[in-house]
Amino acid sequence: MKLILKEYLASLKERGDLDKVLLPNLLSAMGLQVLKTPMIGTRQDGVDISAVGQLPDDDQKYLYLLCVKAGDVGRNDWDAGPQSVRPELQEILDVYIGSKIAKEHQDLPIKICLCMGGELKETVEGNWAGFTQKNATSEVCFELWNGERLAGFMEKSLLARELLDETARRHFQKALAMVNEPEACYEYTRSFVAIVLPLQEEMKDKERLLRLRQAYIGLHVICAWAIEAKSLDVVYRISELGLLFCWDAMREQPVRTKPTKHQTALMSILDQYIRLYLMMSELYFEKVLYPHAETLHALTVSVKSREAVDANLAMFDLLGRAATRAIWTDLFGKALSEANPEFAHSLNEQTKMMLDMLVALLNNNPTLESPIKDDHMIEAALVMYLAQQTSSVRRFMPWFHAMAENTSFALLTNASYPTCFRDYNDLLAHPASSEQEYRDEACVGSVLYPYLFVWLQYGAEQDLIEKFSSRLSQKIPDCTHQAWFPDEETDQKVWRGDTYHGICVTDLSPASGHAEIADSLNLAIKECGAIFEMTAMKRGLVPLFLTACRHYRLPIPPTLWMPPQSHSDVAPVEPNS
Repeated sequence: MKLILKEYLASLKERGDLDKVLLPNLLSAMGLQVLKTPMIGTRQDGVDISAVGQLPDDDQKYLYLLCVKAGDVGRNDWDAGPQSVRPELQEILDVYIGSKIAKEHQDLPIKICLCMGGELKETVEGNWAGFTQKNATSEVCFELWNGERLAGFMEKSLLARELLDETARRHFQKALAMVNEPEACYEYTRSFVAIVLPLQEEMKDKERLLRLRQAYIGLHVICAWAIEAKSLDVVYRISELGLLFCWDAMREQPVRTKPTKHQTALMSILDQYIRLYLMMSELYFEKVLYPHAETLHALTVSVKSREAVDANLAMFDLLGRAATRAIWTDLFGKALSEANPEFAHSLNEQTKMMLDMLVALLNNNPTLESPIKDDHMIEAALVMYLAQQTSSVRRFMPWFHAMAENTSFALLTNASYPTCFRDYNDLLAHPASSEQEYRDEACVGSVLYPYLFVWLQYGAEQDLIEKFSSRLSQKIPDCTHQAWFPDEETDQKVWRGDTYHGICVTDLSPASGHAEIADSLNLAIKECGAIFEMTAMKRGLVPLFLTACRHYRLPIPPTLWMPPQSHSDVAPVEPNS
């Protein structure tokens, strides 16, 4: 375990990983009170992190001042410029200690710690020894925290056998060993996180924080190894999984006007999980989506399979992931517009870029106009939810109309029409027969068709609407057209992947006509109000619920996808808008 942690530490970058992600969590888990973490654009005076407290090996309470460096520290890192080790240590002595220490901590002895993910190279060991001997006093001492020592701290304070279940340690190690096998790595990671963050409503505050930090560090380690192995699919999936489990572990905490110290710590940890998801998803899209979205068929043919169904499944998965991330950046871009305008502007630019990427993805990969699975309604609903939030519905309506035309025409020709089958072998063989009996089984129920029909009323030609409805009536007359709503149990179950909850509203057949379907859905939205009582929804984190729906393949409820009453934003436009 220690060797694994040492390799992980050596791979971390200083800014954002070692000094903002790992060390604050580690110091808190060790019992220290973190006073300061790095901030971009402000003068550090040599100190990246400050903390106060007493470690198990200390004889008294100390003020810890940490100077953090990434990887190994060699001769070029020691004294080659203002950001080198020696000038920063000197700045701590000359500036920080004299003017930046709070009054309540001025009487404490000081430990200046040089922290690094790697090792202090032999070429500068003499420089370090000479500098520390010359500047050490009765009130100021120096310590070297290299990768070996930090790994020891992590093992004792976060991953020790008495703190972490042996089964969890075993799943953690297996996940690391299987980073090149995405499905196996995901399953082992999920088992690890589920054990570290169990279903315990009466968990003490201190234990809850410790377990959230353990899970976060574990996820970060697995992500680092997966990035090293270029297994970016794993990186995306487990960062998303961690976010959902984190919310489940803290969602019951009450919201107060003046949050307690514990609640502030929980919000800080949630922020770290969200940042991990945003960082890992950006890495994924930089490699997979951005370079190829604007090239015709590039992403489709990049799926290494002869089977058309594989390309279809992969493209819809990518579409849903991209839409989900843009929904997150859109939310935070709007929420932070006053508190942090510069960061909000950056997020808004990311949202705009992703919208362009989504349009390019749809235009250049025609397989996205012919969903093979009925639950691809989830991806369609995510895209249209994003479009509604960004007032860009018109850009996606041509794709939407093409889906309606292709899916209904596929029923007439017995081609690859959407099916409720989920087993891969069934999808490969679909359609296995042209008989009505088979078609009734393959389309026993649908959430996609009623969704398409409702949205067709906004911007589609009447001829297309009538053809769509008549084809469904002709070929799948016994299909149960339906929609899904959360119920009172959903908030307790959805975050961990339990799908046996919710309310199903039926009798949404297009043959009934739009007015009757709209009335049924509006009544259901009014009556099925449990979604508004979900903790994530109450706190404005709609993307969190949408993420859970996509991750665990639950239909998006009509509460979040009913079209606007006005047609102003949904007039048909050219596909390449």
